[in-house]
Amino acid sequence: MKKLITDRYKIREKNEQLVLELIIQHEQISRAAVSQKAKLNKASVSEITKSLLEKQLIQEVGIGDSTVLGGRKPIMLTFNKYAGLSIAIDIGANYIASALCYLDGQIISAEKKKHITVSKLNIFDYISDIVSEYEIKQKELNNKCTYGIIGMTIAIHGIVDQNEILFTPYYDLDQIDLYKKLSINYSFPVYLENEANLTAIAESTFSTEQALLVSVSIHSGVGAGIIIDGNLYNGRRGMSGEIGHTILVPNGKPCPCGNKGCLEQYCSEDALLLNYASLIGAEKVTLEEFKIAYQNNDSIALQLVDEYSVYLAAALNNIIATYAPEIVYVNSSLIRRIPVIVGKIQNNLVSSFNKDIEIKSSILGSKASLLGATSINIQNFLNIEKLVLVDSENIVL
Repeated sequence: MKKLITDRYKIREKNEQLVLELIIQHEQISRAAVSQKAKLNKASVSEITKSLLEKQLIQEVGIGDSTVLGGRKPIMLTFNKYAGLSIAIDIGANYIASALCYLDGQIISAEKKKHITVSKLNIFDYISDIVSEYEIKQKELNNKCTYGIIGMTIAIHGIVDQNEILFTPYYDLDQIDLYKKLSINYSFPVYLENEANLTAIAESTFSTEQALLVSVSIHSGVGAGIIIDGNLYNGRRGMSGEIGHTILVPNGKPCPCGNKGCLEQYCSEDALLLNYASLIGAEKVTLEEFKIAYQNNDSIALQLVDEYSVYLAAALNNIIATYAPEIVYVNSSLIRRIPVIVGKIQNNLVSSFNKDIEIKSSILGSKASLLGATSINIQNFLNIEKLVLVDSENIVL
C-alpha cells in the first residue's frame, strides 16, 4: 500500500511538471489545450492548475476565443514570471558579471566589474556585494515576487563536478570550497557550473529547439558545452567539453594543465592578443585595439586572424566528427567584433562530416553564461526537467 501511495504521488508530481512546462512554453493557453497536449483528462488538469494558481506560479489572464463548435469561451492561463527572482554570476579571471532575472529570463538588472584580479581571497566579498545589491532590488519588487530570490548559479571557468571546483587554470578558486561557504551564508539554493556548459544550456533554453548542439565558449580559455537529446552532457567528473586542453600542436606552447600545445594556447582571446602584442612590440593590446587594427588592414592582424580561423576550424572539425551536432554556436567577444571569422572557419571545414553543419555566432553574446545560470535556477525551483523559452520576447541582451 505504501508503494502504491508513493507511485501515485510521483505520477501526480510528473503530471504537474508536464502541465507547468506546457504553460511556460505558451504565452497563453487554455485548460482544454493543456489537457489535449498533455494527454491528461480535464479533471486532472483542472486539479493541477488549481494547485499552480494557489502557489502563484500561474495566472488567469482573460478570455480566449471559443472553438469552432461554439460554447463557452475558455479562461486562458499564463506563467507568472514575477513569482521569483534568479541571481546569475559569471566569474572570469579578470571580471565578474552578474544578472538579476525574472523566472522567464527577463533581465531586471545586470552588472559587470572589469579589469580586476579574481582570487580565493576576494571572491566572497565580490559575491557578497552582488547579492546585497540584488537583495535591495528584491525589496523594491517585493509586491510582485512571492518567493523572493529562488537561487544563485555561478559560472566557473574551469572543471566543476556536482558543485565542486576541480580545476581552474587562470585563478585559484579550486583551492577553496566555494559552494560550501556560500550555501552556509545564504538561505536560497546555490549551484556551481562550468561556464561553457552554461552557454550551451542558454542556447538550448533561449535560442533553438535543436536537441543536439555544441556551444564553444572562447575567453581566457576555450571550452565547449554539449547538449545531447536536450540534456547537458557532463562526462566523467564534469570533464566533458574541455576542448581547450586538446592537443593542437604536439610539443607546442606549455599550458597550465600540464600539456604542451593545447588549443587554448593558440585560440583563446588572451593567446591571440598576447601574440599580437609581442609581434608589434607592445606591452598589452585590447580586443578593441585589435579589431581596429584588423579593420585598418594591419598585415599582422590580418595574418593572425587567418591563422586563428584555421586553428579554430581544426578544433570544430574534431568536435563535429566526435558528436555530430545539428548546430555549433561560438561565443566569443573577438568574433562578435570581427564576424568574418565565422565565414573563414566555415570555409576551412571541408570534410564530408562537417560541411552541412551550421557554425553560428551566438546571439546571446556576453549574457549567454548568465542566461544559462538563470535557466538552472528556474528549472530547479520549478522542479521541471526542461525549460524552453525560445519564443520569449522579453530577453534583454
